[in-house]
Amino acid sequence: MPLENSIILTAVGVGLLLVLLLASMRRVPEGFAYTVERFGRYVRTIRPGLRWLLPLAERIGARQDLRERRVNVALANLLSRDRISINVDLACFFQVVDPARASYEVEQLEDGITALLGVTLRNQVAAHDLDALLAARSRLGAELLAACDSAAASWGVHLTRVELDTLKLPDALLAAVAAERSTELERRTTVLAAEGERRALRLKAEAGRDAEIMAAETAARVATLNAEARERSAEAEARATLMLSRAVAEGSPQALNYLIAQQYVDALKSLATSDNGRFVVLPMENGGLSASLDGIRALAASAFDRPAEPPSKGPGRAANEASGAEPRADSENPDTRAALRPFQPPDVDGRIG
Repeated sequence: MPLENSIILTAVGVGLLLVLLLASMRRVPEGFAYTVERFGRYVRTIRPGLRWLLPLAERIGARQDLRERRVNVALANLLSRDRISINVDLACFFQVVDPARASYEVEQLEDGITALLGVTLRNQVAAHDLDALLAARSRLGAELLAACDSAAASWGVHLTRVELDTLKLPDALLAAVAAERSTELERRTTVLAAEGERRALRLKAEAGRDAEIMAAETAARVATLNAEARERSAEAEARATLMLSRAVAEGSPQALNYLIAQQYVDALKSLATSDNGRFVVLPMENGGLSASLDGIRALAASAFDRPAEPPSKGPGRAANEASGAEPRADSENPDTRAALRPFQPPDVDGRIG
């Protein structure tokens, strides 16, 4: 019996020990941290995993979520520096970095953060005008974050972001702002239209100026080319005159005959193509043209004091020879013919006088 009693007592003790060990085992999930209290006093913080506590002496004090959390804050009737009442909705994101402080330094963590944000936001809104608040919402959130993060650090909390969700203005103020915005848009539209018109006029003036400059440059270029053409024509005429003078000085009347005949033909061509002439009889009589050429030839011969070359047979002379008529007496002597028939310009009907 004593042996059996001892075995039973041993088994009971081992069972009690196992029960105590199992009762003191704690499983901490990922993303959380638990504080451990021994006889009501904080001793340590246990991290995720399977942890053991002293049986009957230690217990779990607080369970803190280490993940980033969000708290929404809605504040009404905030007065700006220009005495305008607004309603603000903001969102604050925070994370517990020290579970012990977050558990024992503040009673209700989220309520404390909400109260801290509300007081700081009222002070920030009261320090700014409404225009500054509307124009710099992100800057106001940054200032609010910087002001609250240092105060929340003593609670073992780190504020990551503070975002202003809504700024609600009174209805009358919204109507006034809308009217001002509409007026500003109309003013900008008028300014842009005026700028566009001025730019169009400027471009049109520049285009006209460029066109005038191009026209002037073109006219100057054409004048330069015409001057060069006249200069070259004058040089060619001077060169031809010089060659003609040399030919005449050397005793060759053919060049003089050619020049006079060419000018005579050009004069007839100008007379035939003139717009002011009432009538022109063309073609001219072949005999008159032959006589004119004979006169030119006689004039050139008299200029060089030598008998002229026998004239070519014209249509009239060929007809006289064919009919057996005697030739004219003035054709036998070239000097006499030149003396009797000096060169005369043709009449209107093309005859030689």
